[in-house]
Amino acid sequence: MGKAIELEHVNKSFPGDRQEPVLVLEGICLDVLDQEFVSLIGPSGCGKSTLFNIISGLLVPDSGSVRIHGVDVRGKTGHASYMHQKDLLLPWRTVLDNVTIPLEIRRYAKEAARAEAMGLMEVFGLAGFEGAYPAQLSGGMRQRAALLRTYLCKNDVMLLDEPFGSLDTITKGKLHEWLLAVWEQLRPTILFITHDIDEAILLSDRVYVLSERPATVREEVAVNLPRPRTKKMLTSHGFVATKDHLLDLLS
Repeated sequence: MGKAIELEHVNKSFPGDRQEPVLVLEGICLDVLDQEFVSLIGPSGCGKSTLFNIISGLLVPDSGSVRIHGVDVRGKTGHASYMHQKDLLLPWRTVLDNVTIPLEIRRYAKEAARAEAMGLMEVFGLAGFEGAYPAQLSGGMRQRAALLRTYLCKNDVMLLDEPFGSLDTITKGKLHEWLLAVWEQLRPTILFITHDIDEAILLSDRVYVLSERPATVREEVAVNLPRPRTKKMLTSHGFVATKDHLLDLLS
């Protein structure tokens, strides 16, 4: 299995209050294999979103290499699909018209874009809501729509920045099961930011633990739990042992 994302010795700093550089990322090395689900966890403000902005090409690292499928993507957008915590759905557009925006940008004919999106509505749990507006949807439904829009960006590498962070526990649990089912069916490569350790373990093949700023990789932790995953695993010995280890690394 090849490497979808490769970061080697990535450093990034920003100007401070006195224009002295503040180092945010220091020597970050990580990789994500094709069709793998990998999570990033770490203290708030340590630089996880900055790292995503670098991978997506929105920011350029001070030094280090960033490759997607072997291609140098430093400062180049369009190689990865990026979903933020906020769904960013346009309130004046229906669900169908929101999710087809990436296809419109790629100059798909309107009917072709709609047909492709309609073919995925059931997979993403949106069948019957194609004509609804964002204000008519629950938080969970809005996130499903945002994820479908991200998938329709047509990149097999997806960067998901705390997509369920604002949801209640029950809704989040349902979306975990749904996301796992979608991932098993479509198998995109996913790099996922979360503050929820249970979420990271349940979803991921591996978890990278970042330190306080400037962020370094404290450890790469393999999640040796069988798939398909279910909520029943939350009390298993393997799950609890992995969680205890991650908590130790974060404390």
